Amino acid sequence: MTVRAVGQNDGNSCLNTVVKSTAAGAGTFYALKYLWPITTQEDTFNNEVMTKYCHKIANNAKVAEIQESGLKTPAQDVFVKMIESKDKAAFDTKSIAEKVKTLGGENSLNGKELRTIIRNVNENSRQLLRQWSTAYSVMLKIKRPAVPFLVAGAGAGFLAGFTHNVLRADA
Repeated sequence: MTVRAVGQNDGNSCLNTVVKSTAAGAGTFYALKYLWPITTQEDTFNNEVMTKYCHKIANNAKVAEIQESGLKTPAQDVFVKMIESKDKAAFDTKSIAEKVKTLGGENSLNGKELRTIIRNVNENSRQLLRQWSTAYSVMLKIKRPAVPFLVAGAGAGFLAGFTHNVLRADA
């Protein structure tokens, strides 16, 4: 048994150890609420719907940008007509190849411009979808109930503190 001076044992009591470990466990598991990956039960949204919506937003933004600029090149005019036609097959590989061919082929300036416009719109759509996915993931994690994480963390911390006190040799 260890001999200590009076008043030296205040910060090392058994109750203090259990309280600190319980609080640390609860805090750690609360942080785990935001680090734990999204499960399939939590994610009930159809990603295909949002992908199409992001493409639609990016396409409409590009059309607005082209129409604000005033004078349109033939490639820009074809792109605007593709969007305004509301044809679901307008962005198929075969359909785009036909439109490029009507503009003068793959090596023509207008054909290259149409491919560049479509590539830029697709990249903008991917960035928008990535931002939406991140926001959606954060929203799902914030929406999670904290109580199960706090209870599990406090229980684990309590058990750790209790075990530490039981196994401590100087008590």
